[in-house]
Amino acid sequence: MKTRDEVKAEAEEEYFGVFDVFTTEEFEELMKPSADEEGSDLEFVDSFGYFHDGEHLTDIRIDPYTFEQYKKDYPYVVWRNA
Repeated sequence: MKTRDEVKAEAEEEYFGVFDVFTTEEFEELMKPSADEEGSDLEFVDSFGYFHDGEHLTDIRIDPYTFEQYKKDYPYVVWRNA
């Protein structure tokens, strides 16, 4: 399995540095509502991301409604925050 830094380097090379890489656990924390606002720390309107299986980027888009279904199967999230 690739390290987070390896996944990030590949994403930066392929997508010209516009993506961030989080562990699935980190991303789950970011999705939780923040104490200051009603929403989470993530913007889902113009932003998007995909699960990464540790070797390859999948075609499974990050969706707050289906995140629970996939989070245990994928170690990373590759995310473009608008």
